[in-house]
Amino acid sequence: MKRMLMLSALTGVLALTGCSTLNNMVGKDDSGMHDVQATNKNTAPVASKNGMLVDASNHMTLYTFDKDAMNKSECGSACLLVWPAFMAPSNAKASGQFAAFQREDGKYQWAMNGKPLYFYANDTKVGDKDGDNKLGVWHIVKIK
Repeated sequence: MKRMLMLSALTGVLALTGCSTLNNMVGKDDSGMHDVQATNKNTAPVASKNGMLVDASNHMTLYTFDKDAMNKSECGSACLLVWPAFMAPSNAKASGQFAAFQREDGKYQWAMNGKPLYFYANDTKVGDKDGDNKLGVWHIVKIK
């Protein structure tokens, strides 16, 4: 019971502190990742809905994380439980502003202009954008 409370507390702290990368401490649990089927051309399966960038297959809102570097995710295992990565196939093709990069765990993630893209686990239906400006570092991708 004590161990479970400690793990819950650690997960909460990581979520509140901006999801620092702690791969070595927490492990490589990718259970929070959403595998996304690319289009038949293996280009980013994205669309615009109500002025926001969304996944073209499930129409869920996509986000960026201010602490990420160009083509590098700073969202580690615990963070990915709340902010699942927008995964790409290993043979993804760059198209316009969208390209895939290889994560530290060897998997591929979509990025827009080099900024990795994520979902927010608490967005449960199309049009939700509950993660926008979360902790001042998570933002929807606005499309004009």
